[in-house]
Amino acid sequence: MTEAEKNPEITTLDQHAPAPPSKDPEVTTLDQHAPAPPSIGEVTTLDQHAPAPPALDLDRGGR
Repeated sequence: MTEAEKNPEITTLDQHAPAPPSKDPEVTTLDQHAPAPPSIGEVTTLDQHAPAPPALDLDRGGR
């Protein structure tokens, strides 16, 4: 049973009602935002980061 099922007052991200349309054109919701500008090359996104180091072998004492 999930927290939302235990306590119906809890709203999860999957269950929330859509936000009403904004009356203020300056307000941007997550669904309406413009795409991010292209990277200048110094910023690392999750798709561009270096691979993670090898996992520790816990059977050999973490080496």
